[in-house]
Amino acid sequence: AFNRAANSEYQTRLLLNDYVMQLMEQGCRLADNCIRTWFFVQNVDVNYAGVVKARNEVFVTQNLTEKTHYISSTGIGGRHADPKVLVQMDTYAVAGLQPEQIHFLYAPTHLNPTYEYGVSFERGTYVDYGDRRQIFISGTASINNKGEVVYPGNIRKQTERMWENVEALLKEAECTFENLGQMIVYLRDIADYAVVKAMYDQRFPHTPKVFVHAPVCRPGWLIEMECMGVKECKNKGYAPF
Repeated sequence: AFNRAANSEYQTRLLLNDYVMQLMEQGCRLADNCIRTWFFVQNVDVNYAGVVKARNEVFVTQNLTEKTHYISSTGIGGRHADPKVLVQMDTYAVAGLQPEQIHFLYAPTHLNPTYEYGVSFERGTYVDYGDRRQIFISGTASINNKGEVVYPGNIRKQTERMWENVEALLKEAECTFENLGQMIVYLRDIADYAVVKAMYDQRFPHTPKVFVHAPVCRPGWLIEMECMGVKECKNKGYAPF
């Protein structure tokens, strides 16, 4: 979804408000049914602040706060063919979910709550159905539990710390990298591709993955990854979806 409002803040506000209405038409709510969002931001170093401001303000109106919960998300550089489109949004929601099916991942030993540095998304989410657990890991970078960039300028070390963070989130969902069905890896500098691809091929030779040239939302981050996975579950008491 996209629009051509005046700036990234207004575009994001319109995207989210339109989506809230679309969900309502399906008998759904943003806070109850939306599991995952993606924001692709043209010139992310300049325009991401507007995305953050609009999202924070719209979320409050939808009972999405630091005291309730947020939505797992990726915010990353990207662009539309039309230069007036500054923000594009993709979303994933499921109708009919019960609150007890949805669980949020925090990994406090490795990561801090995002609201501590002014943004509003969850680090990860898993959803339990009758036969399986689906895991959604947000865009994750080389960050510590104080919200600081770790290993600035070092692509190898940033990649390793990012893996460590993702592993901690997966462990909280009682999963490992073996449960992942796909990974998307975002690189700020395409010159890092050869090094990063070799690292991934060595550690995850059989996991489907794609590498994308896309600046991460903080200039100090050279790399970010997101992933989805599934784990077989039995006797969860939820109807198979």
